[in-house]
Amino acid sequence: MGAPIPPGAPSTAYLLGRLGLVEARARALVAERRRSDTAPDDPFRGLYLSDEHVDRLLEGRAPAPLASPAEQDAQRRLEEAADSAEERGGPIRLRTLARRAGLSALEVELLLVALAPDLDGRLEGVYGYLNDDVTRRRPTIGLALELCGVPIGAPYARACFAASSPLVGPRLLLVEDQDRP
Repeated sequence: MGAPIPPGAPSTAYLLGRLGLVEARARALVAERRRSDTAPDDPFRGLYLSDEHVDRLLEGRAPAPLASPAEQDAQRRLEEAADSAEERGGPIRLRTLARRAGLSALEVELLLVALAPDLDGRLEGVYGYLNDDVTRRRPTIGLALELCGVPIGAPYARACFAASSPLVGPRLLLVEDQDRP
């Protein structure tokens, strides 16, 4: 994670580096869920909620994973390498898209969280685990916000999913099921 962008492929390497950071946050969230799981070996996990699980849910949500110092350093190095590539005239497609669409930093992160399972199939299963539903292999709005390290109830974060937002309006991101956050 966080290796400098190799010459000749700055745009793809930047995208893959950013997706590596999403994977790192997913790993941190999985570790947190495992620490607080009351029945990790339950063969019916995700199909029902036990009394213990409901009690744990009502105790309060674990805080969203914060970026570790290593992740912050990797992000900084990725951005510096991308800055350098752009200064040399090499386009970084994710950055170009973000500028053209008027995406905020959070919206770019949300787009990466949504894109991740399409580029790395392993994350489909990880998202199913984190959703506590093996059939939900894409991030819910709540999971996407958790993976971005923002409070899931924050109005500014929820606004990223409004029909008129830069993500949803031009259909960069499709919110398929409004009833299941």
